[in-house]
Amino acid sequence: ASGEPYLASDWTAAIQIDLRAQFGGVRYGRFYRPTFALVESGDKRVIVRINDVGPLRPGRVIDLNERSMRYFDPSLHTGLLHDAKITLLPGDDWTPGPVGDEQASSLASAD
Repeated sequence: ASGEPYLASDWTAAIQIDLRAQFGGVRYGRFYRPTFALVESGDKRVIVRINDVGPLRPGRVIDLNERSMRYFDPSLHTGLLHDAKITLLPGDDWTPGPVGDEQASSLASAD
């Protein structure tokens, strides 16, 4: 949707097509504007850039790329996060990747 090539090494994800408007449209080309989400599962939190939309499998809301999924499941054995919480982050100045102490205060003020 954004026109970016898929890179397994980035911190990116696709969202269910029905959520496109909620996540700011996920536009491409000259209308592109980055959209970010916080994904939490267990004690791990990661910020991903939403750069695609699609008709995901029934019951799925987000499809993490390889790097993002390996953060939660290093062997990719499970392949699913059953207890994931996804929060849209306002603005476009987020740094994708695992959330450390330096970003925790920014996240708290975004809620």
